Amino acid sequence: MLNPKSKGLFIDVSEFSILAARTSGFKIPMVIEELAEYPLSSDDSAEEIRDFFESIVDFKGNGYYVSRSGVYPEGRFVRYYEAESVNKAKDLSFLSNILKSEFSVDPDASTVAILDARDGSDFEPGNSLSRRLVFCGAPSDAFLAEQNRLLSYGIYPDRLELSTVTTLGGVSDYAHFNEIRSPILCFELTSQSANIFILNRGQVDVARPVSFGLDSIYPLLQRELGLKDEVSARKLFFSNTFDFAEMGPKLLRRMTKELQATTGFYEVQTGLTIDSVFISVLPKNLAWVSKTVSDSLGLEILQPNLENWLESLKIKLGNDVEVSNLGSRWMGLFSLMGEFHLREEGESE
Repeated sequence: MLNPKSKGLFIDVSEFSILAARTSGFKIPMVIEELAEYPLSSDDSAEEIRDFFESIVDFKGNGYYVSRSGVYPEGRFVRYYEAESVNKAKDLSFLSNILKSEFSVDPDASTVAILDARDGSDFEPGNSLSRRLVFCGAPSDAFLAEQNRLLSYGIYPDRLELSTVTTLGGVSDYAHFNEIRSPILCFELTSQSANIFILNRGQVDVARPVSFGLDSIYPLLQRELGLKDEVSARKLFFSNTFDFAEMGPKLLRRMTKELQATTGFYEVQTGLTIDSVFISVLPKNLAWVSKTVSDSLGLEILQPNLENWLESLKIKLGNDVEVSNLGSRWMGLFSLMGEFHLREEGESE
């Protein structure tokens, strides 16, 4: 049995934590009634996580609670592609071959969506005049694993979104609302991989993967501090007991080089200057990563004013809800709530 949608439940589930919001409903306008976070560890049981959700919403004895959910499935991809012509961009068999040959993605084994890179809208091959596309998705088995994971918590996702893309949509809308004119560097960093994006006035100009992630740092940290193994290095890395301010640039040098190469090429190619960087997903205790990256690149950290932005989307905060101290990692959760097309439709009237 499913709980009737008397209250809305939005959740963003990464490898680091579960971010959750109970709202007055699923439709705009809405009120955020409660925010909660569950930091994840390898020892968590499904029962413990279900207890977390039961502290936020009333299951009323039912087996599952309906939610709108954002996830980061293993093997996820977001790739930018510019076709030689509009006609080629309309040829789905051609695009399928591009996925295989250029991005090593098996379209038959993956759940794939194609977006118009100019505004993030769904690509319609019959009507589109765009040559600039974004392929996004993940192996179908990985999406299924995320769905089953949520079901084990008592959560039924009536909409399961790729948080990487949802967050980009939120950042793009935030930039539009705040009239940010310069391109924004977006960086998604997780254990096994990372993704680099450049957004410019609602458009995706760059979307490329990095084949290594946080896991690549632990051997270096182990050597630097003479730790006994990489497990110890990982525990120290995520602890709040060590100040990484001095060592941070050395630990992240490989990543910042990738970012510098991408931004440098983009600025030379376009003549535009990137002023800010937005880093998603990472937990609060890794805030030093954003500082190290921004200092290394000479960029400002984009710290969204979430309350003003949410209000512009007709999402109000309940009396006991405070968002001023929340970091950028919450952008993915709030982006699940936004109906950004309504802003565009309102402006065009």
